[in-house]
Amino acid sequence: MEPASDNFVLKVHPATRPVEPEDPMNLYAVEVPGDPELMFRLLVEEYARMGWGLDELVGLFRDPFYVAAHGLWLHYGEEDLKRRLNGLLKRVGVVRTKTTTSVPPSERLVQIDLSTATKGNADHD
Repeated sequence: MEPASDNFVLKVHPATRPVEPEDPMNLYAVEVPGDPELMFRLLVEEYARMGWGLDELVGLFRDPFYVAAHGLWLHYGEEDLKRRLNGLLKRVGVVRTKTTTSVPPSERLVQIDLSTATKGNADHD
């Protein structure tokens, strides 16, 4: 069964349509039904892979700007959230990386005089 053609709306890519003052293109978070435990595990594992530990995660969950994390903080409460965070971080771990930048070698040429080195070795034979 084919849908009626009068119900179709032309697809327009957002980058090709003009910007209008009443369309600020802001993103708004909304709550949706789902499993809070699954959302909690997914959020914590994602941030743990980026190197976030317990203190950083607790701060994230307390911040109302992060709607999903903050909603879980309200759902579980501070103490239960910390207990769950500790347990999950012990299980999955926290990825820690260290980046070092080496100093490029000098482009200055050093002259090695082999005649002196050879003469020195000959005296010790």
